Amino acid sequence: MSNQDAASATPEPPSKRQRAIFMALALAWLPLGILVITLVRGLGFVGEPTALLYALPSLLVTVPFGLPLALACRQIHRMQRPRTAWVTFAVLAPLTALATIVAGLLGPIGIAVYAAVLSLPAWLLYALLRWRTAKH
Repeated sequence: MSNQDAASATPEPPSKRQRAIFMALALAWLPLGILVITLVRGLGFVGEPTALLYALPSLLVTVPFGLPLALACRQIHRMQRPRTAWVTFAVLAPLTALATIVAGLLGPIGIAVYAAVLSLPAWLLYALLRWRTAKH
């Protein structure tokens, strides 16, 4: 492979705007997922709009705990595996949001532990892909 081919195979780094959008979504997906699951389960805030205001502090606690999964999927995506990254996220994100609802009974530390443990399959997949790429 020539230097020109190698340069064209390397993706260009994301722009500041792309990084900002990613970080906003990486921080927002878990609280939004919990909110969606709550609404789907019928425990919604439709009948009691002020209940959402009371729930916001609990949802805001979960903001940083979505980062491990989002960052793992981003790493997979950067390896030129966008479909793999999205499928990984599509499988693990709902599971993480559901587990976070249960972990909420244990408090913020329980939520953090559940979210971190449920991001491990994505990190293991990333490690496997890196190993396979380095091997070839």
